[in-house]
Amino acid sequence: MPLTDRPSRLPRRTSRVRRTVCVVAGSLLLTLATACARADPTPTTSAAVAPSPTAPETAQPAPDAPPTLAPSPPAGQRTPTPLAGAATVTGRSSTVTGTVDRATLTAYAKMADRAVTDVSKHWQRTWPRRVSIIAPKDAAAFREQVGRADDLSQVAAITDGPVDASGRATGDRVVLNPDAFARLTPTGRQFVITHETTHVAVRSSLPGTPPLWLVEGFADHVGYAGSGRRTVDLAAPLLTRVAQGGGPTRLPTQGDFDPSQGEIAPTYLGAWLAVDLIARRHGEDKLQRFYEASSVRDSPATADTAMDQAFVEVLGTTRARFTSRWLAELNQLAAPR
Repeated sequence: MPLTDRPSRLPRRTSRVRRTVCVVAGSLLLTLATACARADPTPTTSAAVAPSPTAPETAQPAPDAPPTLAPSPPAGQRTPTPLAGAATVTGRSSTVTGTVDRATLTAYAKMADRAVTDVSKHWQRTWPRRVSIIAPKDAAAFREQVGRADDLSQVAAITDGPVDASGRATGDRVVLNPDAFARLTPTGRQFVITHETTHVAVRSSLPGTPPLWLVEGFADHVGYAGSGRRTVDLAAPLLTRVAQGGGPTRLPTQGDFDPSQGEIAPTYLGAWLAVDLIARRHGEDKLQRFYEASSVRDSPATADTAMDQAFVEVLGTTRARFTSRWLAELNQLAAPR
C-alpha cells in the first residue's frame, strides 16, 4: 500500500511484472500514502510502504499517506515460495495464510473482508472479489516470499502475481511486511489492505495502466473513503507546502513518485486530491470510465495521450483546465482558517 513505484511500462508481453508499493508516512497525524509502479517483464507485484519511525510517521490513530517508495523490478518469472509452518484462516471474501498467531490472522481476514466490500463500491468491473493475504512472522520470511534483498523497511505490503496474455493479473496475493506493518495503527493497517485490494481488483479486471498519478490516487481515494478524517488533516504535508509557496504546478509525473528525488508523500497526496476532485465533480461512474479510458498497455507517453483524450471525451474538459481547478482547490484548502 502506500508506497510503490513502477519504473517503466513495457510493451505488450505474454507475462510481465507489475509492482505496487505503498508508503505510510506521517506528520501531525499518521499519514498513509501509496504509490504504485510498474516493474519489468514477468510476475506482477504491488506493495505498500509503512511509515518510517522518523519523518514519515507519527503515532496518531489515522490512515496516513505520504512518501512512497520505488522498488526495483524483479528479475524474471518467480514461483511463490510456500510459507513453512503457516496456518490459514478463511474469511467471507479473504484467505489469510501466515505464521503469526491465529488471532492476528483472524483480524487480518476481517480487514480484508471489509476491504473487498469497500473496493467493490468503487470498482464496478467484474473481478473475483476475494483477496489473498500472506502474513509472515519475521522479516526473513517476508524477504523470501517477495524475493527481495533490498531495503524494505518502509514497505508495509507487497502484492504480486502473474499477468496473463490478456494483460490481466491472475492469482494476486498481498504479502505483509511484519516489521513495517507492526508500526501502523489499526486504521493505518486497514488503509493499507484496502489500498492493496484496490490494486488487486483493478489489475485482475483491466488490462493496461493509466498514468501513475491516477493509479495511486485512485487506490488512495478508495482507501480514504471511509476514514471519516478531514481532508485538511489527511493532506496536511502537502497543504503545508502549498501554503509556503512550494506546492505543485502540474499533475504528478512518474518521476515525482521516485523517492530518490526527494520527499514523495506530497506527491501521493496531490494525486489523491486530484482523483477525489474528479469523483466529487463527476461521480464515481465517470471516475472509473476516465480510469479505463486512460489505461494502455504501452508506454507512459501513450498513457498520457490516452488520458488527455479521456479528459475531453469522458469529463468534458481538458488536462489544463482540470489542473487549474485542482491547483485552485489546493490553494483554497491550504489557506489560513
